Amino acid sequence: MAASAVSFSSAAVLPPINTESIYSGKYKDRNPGIISAGKLTATGDSARQCLEPPKRPASPESIRRFRATLRPDAGMPRVFYGKAYDPHLRWAAEMTHGVAIQPSLTAGELANPHPMSLFKYRLNEKKEQLYFSHNKAPLGKSHDQSTGLPNNLDTLKFTFGIKTEKDGTAGELVSPDKAREIVDEESEAGRELYRQTHHDFLVGESVDRKYTYPSYQKGKMYGIPTPHDNTGRKTQQTLKWLHEVQTEKASKVVSNRVDNWRERTQPQIGQVHDPISDTLNVPHDHTFGILVKPDAYGAGDLLHGRTAGTYLRGKDRQRGVLAAIRQHLKKANYHNFHDLMHTFKHYDKV
Repeated sequence: MAASAVSFSSAAVLPPINTESIYSGKYKDRNPGIISAGKLTATGDSARQCLEPPKRPASPESIRRFRATLRPDAGMPRVFYGKAYDPHLRWAAEMTHGVAIQPSLTAGELANPHPMSLFKYRLNEKKEQLYFSHNKAPLGKSHDQSTGLPNNLDTLKFTFGIKTEKDGTAGELVSPDKAREIVDEESEAGRELYRQTHHDFLVGESVDRKYTYPSYQKGKMYGIPTPHDNTGRKTQQTLKWLHEVQTEKASKVVSNRVDNWRERTQPQIGQVHDPISDTLNVPHDHTFGILVKPDAYGAGDLLHGRTAGTYLRGKDRQRGVLAAIRQHLKKANYHNFHDLMHTFKHYDKV
């Protein structure tokens, strides 16, 4: 018990009390024997210390592993308590794959290399002389083709090839200025050769297969015509299953409860969506809620502190009638008397 008391007293140490005046050092105290007015407070406390609570002691490891599963700290992942402090998880978090690449030249050094000295430039030229491309097409110069040309050839004036003679324009080639009969006649010239070599047949043209059968007719067609519909109705039927077609033909049975539910919950065109309209059997001018009974006093009564029995709320008509009576009596010169009794007595004598 004594040890615990000693530890408590050593932990809770109160700040010292400043016994000096608040003006000490700034002004000269002419009356040091007189105690300054005010109350002495403990120094050392500030607003920051009041707003910053003391730090709580750290929780044990056995508790933190369960809190990391149920209530992890902000910014921390949720870890199952059975896997807490697993060395494999730490190894996986610190594991890196691949090979570390050694840094090389930067992009800036490649795009804009440092200028070489004259000695390095000559040494680099000597090394580049070994390459055939450096001699034939040096960097920054046009490709030198004079080595492959005949001698005594003027490269600035001599041209190779045959000059193309102008025959016609592209428009004349695509749409020549000829009659249709002439164009068809020219296109048919030599087509028989293309039929044999390239199998170039016209649209709808039958192939002559050189049959020698006696009963063979050139215009005869074999097989049975396949029923078809140019509108694509047969293709549409093949894309639908049989039960889908039967479902479309059959009458749809809808439950009355489902129909009423859809009518109540789904919006209708041109109507206001009111899901509970059928449950409100009240007039159109009905108002919902409970009427709150007003208090006997108003804001003016609260401001003036009137007591019960002297409230002016709800007495507007009475006050108006009384003001009108007072105004009429004032016009009749009744305000010269103390009260109505003296007024009536005075006029009774008259």
